This record gives sequence, structure tokens and C-alpha cells, in this order.
Amino acid sequence: MLSSPYKKPPIIPPSEHPRLMLRKKDIERIKTASAGSEAERLFEELCTFQIKGEGADPKLGTYHLKEYLALEARALKALLADDEVLGRETVEILLSLLRNVFVYDAYMKARFSGHLIFLASEVYDWCYPWITAEERVEIIGHCESLAEKYFEMGYPPSMQAAISGHGNEAQLLRDLLAFSIAVYDERPDIYDFCAGRLFEEYLPAYEKVFAGEFHPQGPCYGSYRYAWAMWFGLLIYSMSGERVLPPVTVSTAESFIYLRRSDGEALRLGDDYNETKAFYTHKNPFFVPLFLAAAYSGDALWYKEAEKQFREEYLIPLAWGYDYYDEGSCGEGVISPSVYLIWNKLTPLGDERKLPVCRYFDWPVGATVYNDGDRLILMKIGCLWGANHDHLDTGCFQIYDGEILASDSGVYDSYNTPHRKNYTIRTLAHNCVLVNGKGTRNPREGKEPKTLESWLSEYGMAKVISHTESDDFCEIVGDLSEAYSETCNNVIRKMLWEPKRGILTVSDRVEPKNEDSEVKFLIHCQSRPVINGSNINIMGRKRELHVRVLSPEGVTVTAIGGEGHRFTVDGTDYLPEVDTSEAGWGRIEISAKGSVDFMVELEIRRKDQKI
Repeated sequence: MLSSPYKKPPIIPPSEHPRLMLRKKDIERIKTASAGSEAERLFEELCTFQIKGEGADPKLGTYHLKEYLALEARALKALLADDEVLGRETVEILLSLLRNVFVYDAYMKARFSGHLIFLASEVYDWCYPWITAEERVEIIGHCESLAEKYFEMGYPPSMQAAISGHGNEAQLLRDLLAFSIAVYDERPDIYDFCAGRLFEEYLPAYEKVFAGEFHPQGPCYGSYRYAWAMWFGLLIYSMSGERVLPPVTVSTAESFIYLRRSDGEALRLGDDYNETKAFYTHKNPFFVPLFLAAAYSGDALWYKEAEKQFREEYLIPLAWGYDYYDEGSCGEGVISPSVYLIWNKLTPLGDERKLPVCRYFDWPVGATVYNDGDRLILMKIGCLWGANHDHLDTGCFQIYDGEILASDSGVYDSYNTPHRKNYTIRTLAHNCVLVNGKGTRNPREGKEPKTLESWLSEYGMAKVISHTESDDFCEIVGDLSEAYSETCNNVIRKMLWEPKRGILTVSDRVEPKNEDSEVKFLIHCQSRPVINGSNINIMGRKRELHVRVLSPEGVTVTAIGGEGHRFTVDGTDYLPEVDTSEAGWGRIEISAKGSVDFMVELEIRRKDQKI
């Protein structure tokens, strides 16, 4: 029995089954809401898929995503049809999987084992009438053993944090929470611990992490961890009818719409794994979070945007299927045919809305995004650093118009590679400012915050002084002095976007502590720039970016890039393990000495326009 240090959760599971992801009242909706859909077809195919329990690959032990999804589908079909024969078959297959499970001691062990715990929880709840008392004890024992052996959070899940890192993923937010809901009659202590921690620690943290309705971890990891937060909310809501997530957490879904480019890809911000994964994540990055958000809220706009990005590969793997990290299939069952059927239109859809083209997202990120369907302009102040998959990019900007023109640089090849640690996450790899070659400070040497209090007190970087969004212009002004406190007394950046002129003007006031300091204004690009004094041309395929240095006079403009110099830091070119189409050609450095007032105009032009 687990001893919980947390208060009794304010919501507890009802006494009847089913209660995990659905109740009896939902059965008719599930049968009809997706009738004739692609998800229903995939669901029926899974119900007949042979489950051998041999795994997809010896390197991954017995984990086989498609088999797991097939067992999930059989359990749901047995429930919907009240089919005792199918229910018993499903229970026996689950017991065989649990008795013979082998999880390879690899990086994904918590995810693979957690998915099996979640699968066992579904079978336990949906096939409850057809499981003997002895089998219930056995299933619970196997699941607890898996968590004890393989979970990074430990078991009971007392490790990691609610701010960033793997504590914000499936281990607690879906797998153990689902398990605790399923077995509540027999083991209420598990729910008291797991849900107790979520209510007491995670919900207050979410009030802060999502306060600006823009996740600090960026479009990739931000949307991934957002999806797990929504799993927490949906498990409680579908069980009890109570919505417990802070409203700002739910409405963060809107930021993903703003961060989607006209080519269907997400703007690169923070660690970006979409570039190196399968086509359905690359071109359709936000189906999962938007679908879950729509299920929870009934927001018709989010539902419509999710359906635009639907690909069957999100629901079922292309082939053998392991994880995003192997052959691109969507592992861990973040979404599946069964999940889609259960939560499709869980909440009746409201009226559609139209979004303004320019939106400000408040603290802790502090960013303005302009997206008119063609042009996407990011102006990020970066008030509170998120660590983990967040980058040291305080004050950065990006310009996209059918193609990326002023970009982030580098590749997220893997978390601990020399390329990522020495180049990609550093200020140098972004459209920011360097002082004597140094970027922003690195709070606590890059370690993830362990508590909400630590994050709020130790990871501050900047403050938004003002922001304006109108039809004529979007402007944001930030005080970046805290981020540059190691080298400067004062740093102020103003970014002004004028859509009618197609010009982003970036103005910096930089006051170094040492007046002999060299201050550099950085612009990253995808091709070799043409430099003519203080005028610079960056050529794209159909667009070009014309850069004018309006002040100060007498700057030095240097281009560093090309073969052997694309990712240069102090003379070393840190090549990534995997290259991508947008890793970048290199950077432009606009240099001046001492206290400086930079004013740089970046104008988007068609190639047929005269300069």
C-alpha cells in the first residue's frame, strides 16, 4: 500500500465500471459519432490483428505498438458490444503479455513499460466483469512491478517535476493516473498518491507554466507535453464531468495554430524533432494536441484545425511501429483509433471563431506572433527560461514568408550531442545579441527547475515593457538586462512589424559593463548573403530579405557560414549527427564597439522587386 503525502484528491472515481476514458452514457455516442470514418476502419482492422507478444524488434524487448493498439481495440469492442467471449480472450492476452514482458534497458523504457501499464488499465476497467479477483491482483502486481523497475519518476512517482522534463509526460499524467482510476476499488491508495500529486503540485504549476497560453518548450516539446496535460484533464473530465485544468492550460492550444507555417510545418523554436521525423509530424505537427483540446473544450476552431491535419499514421503505425524515434511511427499510443473513437466530440462543438492575424502571448514567454496565412513573424522576448528543451534565445525573432528567411539555426539531433550542447541551444544560434562573444546567462547551468518556486525565482531573463497589436503594426519592447547581466548594465530590444510595408525593424539599446566590449547583432540565414557595406541581401527561392543597418554608422558586417563554418563556435564547427533542410547556411554578424543603439530593418521582397 502506498502512503500519500498529499491531500485527498477532491474528485474520486465512481464506484461503477467503465470509468476510464468513458462512462456508460458515452457508449451510444462512441458508436455513432465516428461511424464510417477512417478511424473506425482502422479500429476494425486492429481488432483482427494477430497479437503474438514477440515484440517488434529484439532491441526493444517485447514492445510492439501495433499489438498494443490491437489489444486496446479488442477491449473497447468487447465493452461496446458487451461481448463476454471477446472480453475473456482479451484478458487472457493481456495476462500473457504481462507474464512475458521484457523491456530492454534503453532510453525509452519508461515510455514502453508505461504504455503497457496504460493498456492493462484499459483492459482492467473495460473488461472488469470478466476478470477474476485473482487476476485483478495479478494485473495490479505486474503493473506496480513495471513502474518500480522502469519509471524515471520512481514508484510511487515522487521524482521529477511539473515544470519541465519527463515528469510532464505520460508516466504520471496518463499511465499511472489511468491505472489508479481503473483499480480504485481494490487499491484506492494508488489514486490518492497519483491524483493527489497532480491536484496539489501540477495544477498550481500549470497556472504559471501556461499563463501566457504559449508553452516555454516551443512547438515540438511544448505541444507534446501539452498533450499529456490534456490527457490528465480528459481522464478526470471523462470520469467525473469536472474540468480541472486551468483555462490558460487548455487555451494554449491556440498558440499551435499561430506557430504553423503556410507549408504546414511548425516554426522552429526550441528543440525541434519534427524535421527529422516522419512526414505526418513534419507537415502536420499539431493534430494530437488540437484534437485533445477540442475533445476537452468543444472548441470548433481547434477541432477543425485538427481535422485538417489528420493522417491515419497518427492513429496506427506505418509498419512495425515503435516510437517517434524509430521509423517515425507515433509510439506510446498518445493517440490511437480507440482513443479517437472514445473522445471524438466528447464535448459538443460550439460556434467557430476567427483568429486575429496578430496575437501577443504574455509571461512567462512574452512573445508576439503575426500569422496571416503566408507570412509568419515571431518576436519573442522570453521572460522566464524553461530549461530542458528551451533555448537561450531571449529576444529572438524569425521571419517566414513561404520559406524561412531569418531563421533559427542548428539541428536537434539528440539531447546530449556536442552539436546541441555547444551550438544549437546557445544564444549564438539565434537572431539575438552577443557581447564579447557571450550570449545570455544560463540559469543554474542549464539544470531543470525542480520546484515551481525555484523556476519563478532563479530562471528570470527579461520583462515585456510594452506591446501593441493593430491592423497597421505589431510592436513588442522588452528589457533583456537580466539575461545579459553577466556582460551588460542594460539591454533593451524593440521589435516592430509593419505588415503593409513587409518590414521588421529591430532596435537595440546595449550598454556593456566594459566600454571596450564588442557587441554583435546576429541574423541567421539559409543561403550565403550578399553584403554591400551596411546593406545585406539574403536570397531565398521566391523571396529575398533586404537588410539595412540604419544605426550606428561604421558597423562591421561579416558573414560566417558555408562548408566547415555553418555551426562555428570559437573556431570549431560543431556538425550535427543528422543534417536537415533548415539547419542553416550560417550567420551574419553586425558588429560595433561599446554602448550601441542598433536599428536594423529587415524587408521581405519578391525576387522581381527592384532594390
